[in-house]
Amino acid sequence: MSVTSAGGPSTLRRLSADLALLAIAALWGLTFPLGKIVLETLTPFAYMAVRFSFSTLVLLPFMLIRSAPVARRDWMAAAFLGVVLFLGFALQKIGLRITTASKAGFITGLSVVIVPVIWAIWMRRVPHQRVMAGIAAATAGLALLTLNGALAVNVGDLFVLACAVCFAMHIAIMGRLAPRLDAITLTTVQVVVAAVLSVLAALMEGSLPAVATAGALVWGMILFMAATGTLAALLVQAWAQRFTTPAHTGLMFAFEPVAAAIAAFLILGEVLVGRQAWGAAMIFIGIVIAELNPDRAEIPVEARR
Repeated sequence: MSVTSAGGPSTLRRLSADLALLAIAALWGLTFPLGKIVLETLTPFAYMAVRFSFSTLVLLPFMLIRSAPVARRDWMAAAFLGVVLFLGFALQKIGLRITTASKAGFITGLSVVIVPVIWAIWMRRVPHQRVMAGIAAATAGLALLTLNGALAVNVGDLFVLACAVCFAMHIAIMGRLAPRLDAITLTTVQVVVAAVLSVLAALMEGSLPAVATAGALVWGMILFMAATGTLAALLVQAWAQRFTTPAHTGLMFAFEPVAAAIAAFLILGEVLVGRQAWGAAMIFIGIVIAELNPDRAEIPVEARR
């Protein structure tokens, strides 16, 4: 079995990691129509408070019984990652109140492009040309899939752009922390920090009491999204980013809007037609371009210890 570099992960393991990240993107896509239904009852911060608090209750006992020591520097880095995760969620929801969903989807998708830029600056290394070509195709596909009309900048667009930067930073920082921390510890610290910040934000806006009056359907959807889109997704991401590169991670996550479109059709009856369908196809093409010849110029995340 070939490897990406000496001592690096096998091609099969790297492919498995990429497929796992693709599954995460599909789960996150599913949360869009479900979240839209939930937000008809709860504010974004109240919704985030329930989602992250439930995840904390599930994960915290498992982390507390683990005896593996964690360096203070890694604790701080994981906590910072939790802040970035919270900001990404919060900025996206705030921006969606001011700008359109189609523009917000495209701007959030720019995180795919921002990841290799951050990584190039961080590692003083540029991704392989095939990866860059894949990113370009995926970004063009995101534009076709989500853009409607002229892209006029407003305050909401700037909020969502900041969200895209946060999500790109989350991918890049996760790539450095994943080899040093086990998946449960890394995920739990992030979720605890995001939960605390979400609860504080909900308390400040006075929206937390509404959680108690939410119906069983809303609670069921939130708990489902917490179990899949938060718990399972972050655990799998923490594992998968040990064996693949941040650029590949960004490309796999480019599938998220496609998954969201499919879920929206199945749940809300929304239909992809015309250039939106072409955009979905181009995102798949971008992923395939990068996967046809894995980028051997990049050092796998697992090898950077």
